[in-house]
Amino acid sequence: MRTVIAAALVGALLSGCGGGGGGGLGAQPSPPAGSAPNVQAITVDRGPSGLAGSTDVNTVFTTVTVCVPGSTTSCQKIDHIQVDTGSSGLRILGSALTLSLPLQKDAGGNTVLECTQFVDGFSWGPLRTADLQISGESAAGIAVQVIGDAAYPESSVPAACSSVGPSEDTVASFGANGILGVGPFISDCGSGCSVVPNPIYYACTSSSSCQNTSVAVTQQVSNPASFFATDNNGVLIELPAVGTTGSTGVSGLLLFGIGTQSNNGLGSATVVTVSPADGSLATTFNGNSLPQSFIDSGSNAFFFVDSGIPNCTMKNPATQKPLPFYCPASTLNLSATINGQNSASVNVSFSIANAESLFSQSVIIAAASDLGGPGISNSSFDATKSFDWGLPFYYGRSVFTAFEGRNTAGGPGPYFAF
Repeated sequence: MRTVIAAALVGALLSGCGGGGGGGLGAQPSPPAGSAPNVQAITVDRGPSGLAGSTDVNTVFTTVTVCVPGSTTSCQKIDHIQVDTGSSGLRILGSALTLSLPLQKDAGGNTVLECTQFVDGFSWGPLRTADLQISGESAAGIAVQVIGDAAYPESSVPAACSSVGPSEDTVASFGANGILGVGPFISDCGSGCSVVPNPIYYACTSSSSCQNTSVAVTQQVSNPASFFATDNNGVLIELPAVGTTGSTGVSGLLLFGIGTQSNNGLGSATVVTVSPADGSLATTFNGNSLPQSFIDSGSNAFFFVDSGIPNCTMKNPATQKPLPFYCPASTLNLSATINGQNSASVNVSFSIANAESLFSQSVIIAAASDLGGPGISNSSFDATKSFDWGLPFYYGRSVFTAFEGRNTAGGPGPYFAF
């Protein structure tokens, strides 16, 4: 699983191990005919190669088109980009990218690279500039990270970056061709990376000589949807409900904007504000308050610590490590309360099934609404104080993510609403 721990990269990218294959121009579902330009198809399926391992589950993907800045012909359509409300910015695996995008340089002419750290590893790659198209929306000249860029091999990774674990710089280890980070924050690091030291950005004079550097907020990898012309104050994810035995895949919609079109109004959704510092909110579970909780489409399960629920012992065939999930003797029907900083509270019922039973079915599932696990702690993240409302939370709900500082009918972001 992957959990972002670097600076203000809010939330998590907890996802199943695996993935596979290379970059693609493959087809994914299109929005319904006649859809508004702010509507983009999304799907939960088996990932770039279709079948990587029996435990790859609950990853929601979309397709983006990237272009060389200023060009309408030097473009590439890339499928299986993970949609993540727990991070900000577009990141593309180098092996999935065929375009030659210009490198981002600092004032001294050095290439700017980024280290994205997770609980169990890291991803390394340079910042490049691209134009982006998603459905009828576009953003020009944005900074994107190219992970595993061949011009900057692992030999160039500083020890401060690689110390968290192994690299996750291939489609196989990443489980996607990239990530579209549409979380509640605009930049991926903010003011914390406009000074040195910081844990994310480096200036490299060559492929093997890199030093920690500051990057202005406006030059950082940032939430692409915040650069759209009008539908730029948030996103809405709509996914259908998933049955108790899971599904081989589901399709839904990603809508840009909140209250900017007739199709993205808040309606009766409850607004739950989050910390403007790190995107956290509180969850009350088993009588305990968990102040570092978050809502995250990039997490593939409900992750929370409960010593009364047995962990799985079955191993992931791709990694030979025990499944990072719970395996109760029978399905548990539980509830918890999400508490926003605006004092809004919403009680949420959810279930936790035996993950080994889910993955041992004759049909290999891609979506599971009742998957949970204990999460992982390290020096920067304490899972005992957190409840991660991952992708299962999104099934059967319309979930809004409002961007920081942007006005909506429900007030300014950052917040979630559902």
